[in-house]
Amino acid sequence: MASLKSPWWLLMWLVFMHSALLQTTAEKSPGAYFLPEFALSPQGSFLEDTTGEQFLTYRYDDQTSRNTRSDEEKDSNWDAWGDWSDCSRTCGGGASYSLRRCLTGRNCEGQNIRYKTCSNNDCPPDAEDFRAQQCSAYNDVQYQGRYYEWLPQYNDPATPCALRCQARGQNLVVELAPKVLDGTRCTADSLDMCISGICQAVGCDRQLGSNAKEDNCGVCAGDGATCRLVRGQSKSHVSPEKREENVIAVPLGSRSVRITVKGPAHLFIESKTLQGSKGEHSFNSPGVFVVENTTVEFQKGSERQTFKIPGPLMADFIFKTRYTVAKDSVVQFFFYQPISHQWRQTDFFPCTVTCGGGYQLNSAECVDIRLKRVVPDHYCHYYPENVKPKPKLKECSMDPCPSSDGFKEIMPYDHFQPLPRWEHNPWTACSVSCGGGIQRRTFVCVEESMHGEILQVEEWKCMYAPKPKVMQTCNLFDCPKWIAMEWSQCTVTCGRGLRYRVVLCINHRGQHVGGCNPQLKLHIKEECIIPIPCYKPKEKSPVEAKSPWLKQAQELEETRIATEEPTFVPEPWSTCSATCGPGVQVREVKCRVLLTFTQTETELPEEECEGPRLPTERPCLLQPCDESPAARELAASLQEQDSETTYDWEYAGFTPCTATCLGGHQEAIAVCLHLQTQQTVNDTLCDMVHRPPAMSQACNTEPCPPRWHMGSWGPCSATCGVGIQTREVYCLHPGESPSPPEECRDEKPHALQACNQFDCPPSWHIEEWQQCSRTCGGGTQNRRVTCRQLLTDGSFLNLSEELCQGPKASSRKSCARTDCPPHWTVGDWSKCSVSCGVGTQRRQQMCQKLTAKGRRVPLSDTLCRHLSGPPLVRSCQMPLCKKMKPEMKARVREQGPQILGVQRVYIQTREEKRINLTIGSRAYLLPNTSVIIKCPVRRFQKSRIQWEKDGRCLQNSKRLGFTKSGSLKIHSLAALDIVNSRIGNTVYITRRTEVINILCELVTRSEATYTWTKDGALLQPSEKVILDGMGKMQIRKPTKKDQGIYGCAVANHLGSDVESSSVLYAEAPVILSVGRNITRPEHGHLSVVIGGFVEAPLQANVTIQCPVKGVPQPNVTWLKKGGSLSDNISLLFNGSLLLQNLSLENEGTYVCTATNALGKAMATSVLHLLETFWELGNWTHCSATCGHLGAQVQRPQCLMANGQEVSEAFCDQLRKPRAAFQPCNIRDCPPRWLTGAWSECSVSCGEGFRSRQVTCKRTRANGTVQALPPRVCILRDRPLGRRPCSSHPCVQGLFEQGNQCLGRCLGRTVRTQQHHVICQHPNSSESGCDDTKRPIVRRNCLLGACDACWRAGPWKPCTTACGRGFQSRKVDCVHPGSCKPVTKTRCAPGKKPASWQHCLGPSCDSTYPSQETAQTQLTTVRL
Repeated sequence: MASLKSPWWLLMWLVFMHSALLQTTAEKSPGAYFLPEFALSPQGSFLEDTTGEQFLTYRYDDQTSRNTRSDEEKDSNWDAWGDWSDCSRTCGGGASYSLRRCLTGRNCEGQNIRYKTCSNNDCPPDAEDFRAQQCSAYNDVQYQGRYYEWLPQYNDPATPCALRCQARGQNLVVELAPKVLDGTRCTADSLDMCISGICQAVGCDRQLGSNAKEDNCGVCAGDGATCRLVRGQSKSHVSPEKREENVIAVPLGSRSVRITVKGPAHLFIESKTLQGSKGEHSFNSPGVFVVENTTVEFQKGSERQTFKIPGPLMADFIFKTRYTVAKDSVVQFFFYQPISHQWRQTDFFPCTVTCGGGYQLNSAECVDIRLKRVVPDHYCHYYPENVKPKPKLKECSMDPCPSSDGFKEIMPYDHFQPLPRWEHNPWTACSVSCGGGIQRRTFVCVEESMHGEILQVEEWKCMYAPKPKVMQTCNLFDCPKWIAMEWSQCTVTCGRGLRYRVVLCINHRGQHVGGCNPQLKLHIKEECIIPIPCYKPKEKSPVEAKSPWLKQAQELEETRIATEEPTFVPEPWSTCSATCGPGVQVREVKCRVLLTFTQTETELPEEECEGPRLPTERPCLLQPCDESPAARELAASLQEQDSETTYDWEYAGFTPCTATCLGGHQEAIAVCLHLQTQQTVNDTLCDMVHRPPAMSQACNTEPCPPRWHMGSWGPCSATCGVGIQTREVYCLHPGESPSPPEECRDEKPHALQACNQFDCPPSWHIEEWQQCSRTCGGGTQNRRVTCRQLLTDGSFLNLSEELCQGPKASSRKSCARTDCPPHWTVGDWSKCSVSCGVGTQRRQQMCQKLTAKGRRVPLSDTLCRHLSGPPLVRSCQMPLCKKMKPEMKARVREQGPQILGVQRVYIQTREEKRINLTIGSRAYLLPNTSVIIKCPVRRFQKSRIQWEKDGRCLQNSKRLGFTKSGSLKIHSLAALDIVNSRIGNTVYITRRTEVINILCELVTRSEATYTWTKDGALLQPSEKVILDGMGKMQIRKPTKKDQGIYGCAVANHLGSDVESSSVLYAEAPVILSVGRNITRPEHGHLSVVIGGFVEAPLQANVTIQCPVKGVPQPNVTWLKKGGSLSDNISLLFNGSLLLQNLSLENEGTYVCTATNALGKAMATSVLHLLETFWELGNWTHCSATCGHLGAQVQRPQCLMANGQEVSEAFCDQLRKPRAAFQPCNIRDCPPRWLTGAWSECSVSCGEGFRSRQVTCKRTRANGTVQALPPRVCILRDRPLGRRPCSSHPCVQGLFEQGNQCLGRCLGRTVRTQQHHVICQHPNSSESGCDDTKRPIVRRNCLLGACDACWRAGPWKPCTTACGRGFQSRKVDCVHPGSCKPVTKTRCAPGKKPASWQHCLGPSCDSTYPSQETAQTQLTTVRL
């Protein structure tokens, strides 16, 4: 055995020695990264089990190296685990072991060794594979006498942990070692590792025995939430101008990328790294490539190219296609895209209060994971998987506030400041009227302050609570759709005709409305064919002439059609019963009526038609029979032989069965036949004695199938337009048991039908209120109220408002009658701080609130302190500052010193202690002001600057001084000492002016004579006025008395000239404003003086006067704060502002500015417009105490936004609505006497009497009048029932009879009929006749037989019990002879009387209208 084992131990010794040498080399060489296989007994010895199974047990020689035993092992036979050994690898994942000793020798259960993973960091990219290193270790060991270069053999399913290697260039695979070093991967694409020759599972967490796997996002044991699957395809369309096209952008970090193109297009990659470098990568042959540190596999076929990238991508890849031929391609893509932006919660914001208990919130911000920076929120909204975290809330500053603050001390158990909450506005109108739409609303975050005020705050303060939904579905019911009624009968009885049906627009409630798409309306007419041939016999012989009346009567009968009134309509005559000789024709006559709306006919029972029924039988003669002698003899002989053999009875079938199922019967039909011709003739030709007996038989005995059963029609859904009637339609067995609808084979009858098919009277159509114009501060709401008429086709016809009865509903009302929260308002921007270049502008802000009455009230700034105000400073861009050209600079430098003066005008408007000016300016200053005048210079020593006044050098004094920089200081400036002016200019003086010098200089100096005048009078020199004779006049200590026009006349030998100057006492501008508020809503034109608050109505004219005074006359200008003057505003010649036809945009603050040389003055007026509207007021007292005619009136009032009633003139520009009425005191009245109408006078001339009916009645609450016995009423109150009457003396009028007219006819064919009238008196005098009662001497009458004429029926009762209503009547076109309705085309359309009219019932204010009053007040109103 020793000899056999020696070679094996020798080989193992060589391997270990080589491994030791390899380890030493590896430690010196950076290319080696593995350790030798574990030496399991570095200090102990191996023991062998007596059972033959070898296992390793470690025996410690040094007891001090033993670790402390754990509690769970104290009762076992094992010692504590030892320290972990060094890792088998330095990178890429290795193994480490730990040992323990069995204290009882060999009787311990379990293993004495345990393993763990280590060195799980990735190896450098240039490191060699661990299994390859182990194979290359045998390159220096002979195998079968030869040296080979060994390469690793991967993924052996049978022995994954054996070291199997293949000789390079040879088909030789050898297992060089039974097991690989610990930590070697079992397979190339797995983390599982070999330990002691056994493949151990390793999870993605690099732990032994772990089943953790990477998800599609590359996260170990992840749930796939950090990435999203992107898949789809795109089809490219080749065009001559497009040779390249972007397909899909795959961002950095994507995994499992698969891009496939099908077609001739070439697929390539454009990469972009985080550092911004770009590259293009195109491959012509398949293979595995590395692009931007990313492994890319490229596959290529004839019509397919594919990129496979396991990932993750180390750069952004844009896949593009390049077209080489004009043929389309399809690109399919699939990859997992990382979610590169995620939410991150912020720190908590500052506490809402500093003491007393508050709260603080945090928020969430969107972070770019790659760049580690915050980006806008919409980047995170791009991924549906990203849900923004809700803000967290916590209490803060819970310490009580000091009592000196004036607030209540809030203890920790008190409820702290209420949390912010969401407040929503009303829902908007639905986006669609049916079929499912959406409506939206807006939300704001509000907070309640310590004072109970509701303030709007930033939205993040409410993000702790879920934001209510801002959108919801609405109008989910189905849209109206077209529904067809049943078809009418065919318009003909034979051949081809037409049939009609009604098609209605029905909504989801079953009502007939409008709104259906006209293009989708079902057809209402179609052809129909009656399978009966139309037969018309030819006349073989001339027809004898018929009398005209007979022909006309037959034509009228033949053309009789159904009308709106039930009419007997005959069917066509049958053929004659004999082909020659006398015969008989028969026909059916049915009662029919025409439906006006559908223009279809329907059959009615015979009792519905009035008048005589038309005949159903008549004699006929087609042609005389052959009357030859032979025939007569033959006929006579035949008649003699047997007269009964010519005609005889025969059965000709059976009548239709009386039932279609379950057993019926049918009668035999006996007919009279001509025996020779076998044709049916009239029954009268056969002997009735020999008529065959009646015979019947059973028929249709089979059971009845289920049939449709219809219930009765319900009430009509509408009183006009087109209503709908419904009925129940169900399928029943003969035994009345229900059956499924599909078992009824016949077509299901309609469950709907049209009714009340006539146009509705005009009525008011009221729409929903629109949204309020304001959310607070007094706004208005509008709605549309129009006069419409519903037509029979479901559409609405817009009409003039005068055609609608009753009061028009209000179209405007006030809303939002609550105060608005405080808010910041800003003034106008100031002038730019510089005259050139870039400067700044400023403006002031003020805290205000809008009251419920629409007024703006200033508030303390502390109430708006928590609000974020608008910007108060902004930059302004003025023209570029002029730069001096270089050559100019050089020229100036050569010239010497330069004074940098500034030409400006400064006007002091308020007292200041000191003002800085620059030389070259003009200033108008107030007294007692100190002035520093700077003199900036170049190329000159500032200490040598000298100052002059009026040509005289200035010296230091109490009032004058000079600074080191050369500036002049004037202390407590007094009035100007001297005013110098040239003649022709206006001179202004003040009370501090000492001297005025007016110079009258000539253009060319020469000797001349000067003469001075004042106000046209010669001016004499004095101590006050000094004339130097050289053109200079001086006035010392001028006063207001020295004002005037001073003239200078100059004369010399060449001629003369005159010029003058005005000397005025200067005054600063003053605006004579009036600070009072003016509200005059009843005035259409308002004239006010500037100052205060002005309220005026809409559409009014307002003149704002700005009276000013000042010397010189100030210039008046106007502006509006926060905006420009509107087009309806004009400036009058006197400086007033005229605002015409005021509208809401004219509201605001108007500023009047008066300016002159001494300063400016400003005054403001605030204009507020009073919005007015009509609104119905309170109900009046009831007009009646009982009965059914009591009514209350609600009259319109003109109101302002605050609800105050004003003059109706305020609302003249608005349409005034009609008053509203409603019934009241509807109850039974007490008994009372009622009178009828007075009768006509009992005589037509002379003395007579009138009478009327007087009854005791009681009016009930339902409107009926109950007759009562006379004793119930108070007898003393009984009205008279008779009274005398008288007329003119009796006279007698005679007239001659004219042509007799057959009847009054209003048709087209008329002529006039005249008769002569004479006046006869018992005394034979014509003077006693009344011309007003002269009989009519001319009338129209029938000219021959009229075709047809209109016949009007009686008027129906008025639709209203009181007030204004309408009534209708029936108008027919009738035949004048029979008075039966005929077709309307026979009557003249222009002569048709009206079929409806307006009517006025009794006044609704009357409590007990008598019959006389009711009759007289029923007045017809024709439109």
